Amino acid sequence: MPGSAKPQASPRVRQKRRKVRQEIIDVAERGLHERGFEAVTLASIAGEMGMTKQALYHYFPSKDALASSLVTRLFDAEIDALIAAVEAQRDVKNVLGRMIRAFYTHYVDRFDAFRLIYCQSQLTSAAELGMDASTIRDEINPRTRRLFDVLEARLAGATRSRAKRQAARRLAYTAWTSALGLLTMLSIADATDDPLAHPGEILLDRLVHVFDAAAEA
Repeated sequence: MPGSAKPQASPRVRQKRRKVRQEIIDVAERGLHERGFEAVTLASIAGEMGMTKQALYHYFPSKDALASSLVTRLFDAEIDALIAAVEAQRDVKNVLGRMIRAFYTHYVDRFDAFRLIYCQSQLTSAAELGMDASTIRDEINPRTRRLFDVLEARLAGATRSRAKRQAARRLAYTAWTSALGLLTMLSIADATDDPLAHPGEILLDRLVHVFDAAAEA
């Protein structure tokens, strides 16, 4: 009848769809690491999974939609790795250094993932990757807040001083963006086969030293 509600899929169907979506993202992530994202196409993914391109459209209507889901997964992996490193660090004075090292370790051999998250939107519009204002607000920002909540809690401890907690959060944010800057430069050097004037490990050590000293001050 006109205006009647569309029948809801059964729990089994919804579960199957989620499973297939995750399998598609798995294949896309593997292709990203092996060939780079530009070489990953919906046709190649469909072929690898033994399904038609039209069937794949049922789960992802475009490569940009797939890229958005892949970015979210990769970003989740980053945040989980950084939080795990922070929570494993017992000495509060070294929390920021531990986070910076974890950021470096997470991406130094996976620049493909780093570029897709942090650099691709510089080459194409964020909206084309599904990274419009609502996606950033609803998907990305809550994930970064989770990291900074953990860092703030570790750095500020039990203090209820709003000023001290804000200062701790700003320091944590500055440390994260500084690590991001270092990896950006290393990614550019890797892409252009033009090494930086100073080895990455030395720059990493200096960055860690600076922020551990700042956290102790």
